[in-house]
Amino acid sequence: MDEPVIEYDKAAFRHGFTIGDIEWAIRTSVFGEPLIDEGEGTYMLVGFDRAGNLLEVAYRELDDGSYYVFHAMRCRPQWRTHAGV
Repeated sequence: MDEPVIEYDKAAFRHGFTIGDIEWAIRTSVFGEPLIDEGEGTYMLVGFDRAGNLLEVAYRELDDGSYYVFHAMRCRPQWRTHAGV
């Protein structure tokens, strides 16, 4: 299966993570769920960056199947709990 094309909002880099870190977190995701309050097609996932840190990544899945990432940061406790890690 092909990996999705990923586009980024500048806010995705606010916490200092790189494209490589974010894409690795997407590939290694251990949890994901829709973000109901953010609208249809918006998701939060939890995965690992290239250094093994747990990240939370929020994105919108667009009509063409690509991802629009608008948030990436070190995983907060509530998402660790949801993910069971």
